[in-house]
Amino acid sequence: MDIWQTTNDAISEAVRAGIITPMDEGAVAVLRMLAETLDHPDFPNIDGKFDNVSQSLYLKFCESLGLTPAGRDRLQEKKDRGGGKLAQLRSIQGGTAAKAGGTKAGPAKAGTTRRGKAANGA
Repeated sequence: MDIWQTTNDAISEAVRAGIITPMDEGAVAVLRMLAETLDHPDFPNIDGKFDNVSQSLYLKFCESLGLTPAGRDRLQEKKDRGGGKLAQLRSIQGGTAAKAGGTKAGPAKAGTTRRGKAANGA
């Protein structure tokens, strides 16, 4: 079985379906690299090193990109909820903090923590 080709076909279908976007290019590149590693004729003993990480990492990347049934289910759940946790927080706040670039109190003064205390403990 040619894992790289199968992975590439799945990526192409996911792009057509709108599951994978240009923001995912880095993860897609790593996934293709992992698929190439899994296709190596000597896998899992490549150059005298036993590789016990690439398979699980490959599956995690597939899932995070929506290329597995579980990954697609999670993406659908997120769409049904209206986005992730950040989107939920923004909807509660009405998006004002996100649009204004900060909180209603304004930016913190340099050298202070969020509660207004000196960062050095003084």
